Amino acid sequence: MIAVEPAGPAPSGPAVLDIGGGAGALLVIVPAALLHTEIEVSPDGRPGARTHTAVHERPMAGESLPIALFPSLDAGTWILWGSGPCTTRPTVVLDGQVTEVDWR
Repeated sequence: MIAVEPAGPAPSGPAVLDIGGGAGALLVIVPAALLHTEIEVSPDGRPGARTHTAVHERPMAGESLPIALFPSLDAGTWILWGSGPCTTRPTVVLDGQVTEVDWR
């Protein structure tokens, strides 16, 4: 079982992304139960190279949603590691783009 750490408040204002040149961003909409926790991803085939980010409420499409944002990941296949009600799954991050995953 993975320990879940509480996450601090999100800074106000828009997120800054570092995409292009071989990197993209990953935006993951998660169930409300994961608000203020952290989720992890790793490059496909490298489970020991995990990185994490906090889940915060962010405005999107006229509502406030629990979102985990990885602002810069190498383009390629990444594994979203299961947390709470979410199951582990792969996703593809594209160079210069924001990949959006609805994990609810």
